[in-house]
Amino acid sequence: MLAAGLTAVACSGGSASGEVLQFPAAGVTLRVGDVAQVDPDVVGELRDFEVRPALPAGLALDVATGRIAGTPTTVTARQDYVVSARSGDRRIEGRVAVAIGRALPADVLSLAVGYECREVASLPNGVAKMAVAPDGRTFVTELTTGAIRIVDASGNLLGAPFVTVPVLGGGHLGLLGVALSPDFAIDGLVFAYACTPAGAGKPDRGQLLRWRAVGNTATAAAVLLDDLPVSAINNGGALCFDAAGMLLLTIGDTEDPALAQDDGQFAGKVLRVRPSDGGIPGDNPDPSSHVFAKGLRNTFALTLHPTLGGLFAADNGPAADDYLVLLQGGRNFEWGGVAGSYGAATGAVLRHWPDVVAPTGLVFQDPVISGWSGDAAESLYLSLYAEHAVRRFVMSGAQRTDVDIEADFVEFAVNGTRNLPVDVQRGVTGELLVLTFGALYRIDPIR
Repeated sequence: MLAAGLTAVACSGGSASGEVLQFPAAGVTLRVGDVAQVDPDVVGELRDFEVRPALPAGLALDVATGRIAGTPTTVTARQDYVVSARSGDRRIEGRVAVAIGRALPADVLSLAVGYECREVASLPNGVAKMAVAPDGRTFVTELTTGAIRIVDASGNLLGAPFVTVPVLGGGHLGLLGVALSPDFAIDGLVFAYACTPAGAGKPDRGQLLRWRAVGNTATAAAVLLDDLPVSAINNGGALCFDAAGMLLLTIGDTEDPALAQDDGQFAGKVLRVRPSDGGIPGDNPDPSSHVFAKGLRNTFALTLHPTLGGLFAADNGPAADDYLVLLQGGRNFEWGGVAGSYGAATGAVLRHWPDVVAPTGLVFQDPVISGWSGDAAESLYLSLYAEHAVRRFVMSGAQRTDVDIEADFVEFAVNGTRNLPVDVQRGVTGELLVLTFGALYRIDPIR
């Protein structure tokens, strides 16, 4: 019997006379506080079971049956244990590796077997998006204060903001997406999308902004795109670099679905921007327009497959119809059509939820990081605001567009707005980072 929180695959020890003592080959993986019960497969009349070295604290071996049971109390690195048993005047052996990970934080209700989670930093001001620097710093946008805050590589939330931008408040307004240059280690460029208030003859509008990081401080802002449409809700604001180094920005329909089909408007579109000056990349679908794709309602999540270069997005429907899509240049996802729905979308829809799940963040796990999981190269992680969860999609196909498995990966407790997940990203060593309104979490395999 295997309790929740434990993984096992068969491995055996035996003798020439046919006795077998078999334990999990890939090992037993638990978290502190899990209830464990592992029964070996036994062939023959075996008795007087022993184990060496001693099992981790809280686990014990039943000398009559060879069962490993108990509740581990201490984090323990993976270690091999030898279990032996008497058969007549001989002893036969079986081997088992055991690893004990951290107990789950109080606000985490469940996590997939074989992984551990810890809270990296508490974030008291309500956050929206994050971007991870090569040196391990995490840049986090505060929705209502307009501040970009830095959590350093040790998990400390720095006292002084990286920068603070005047922003509009309420609804989906504020400081939204953030992205770092693909060459951040060299150029230090930080990009963000802000809903900014009227001033100097300008109306309320969205701005695509850029700074250079000097240590943990920003230089003066450069405005790459100005006068972008905003409304109380449906402002999008996700940022992502593509494989060619161009910057993608989502703009919501700003509460007017018809704008998503209006080629003279940026609302309901994904824009593709030259990060050096905000200009139009020459290989855009229309070389005279920033528009990369259209017909989207309110896209909070963008990601790039780390090796194949495919772009993926998650779009929020109104009171239903959330979508995971393959984002391709020149495609129309048909929000804002006559029927006010997607209909037979030209763009490729990979997953449709008829009920509201509110997708907010999206990332592929890095296929070159070993030890994450057996199919890490094919797994896409999506944070679902309405579900208090991050869901895992095992993907296949040449461009990883076929959803083979969909399963909850981590679930957070309902606790006001604190545990609503708003983003997921890869850390610099392959860990999965999950951002909620109130905290930053790190998830790793138990090793």
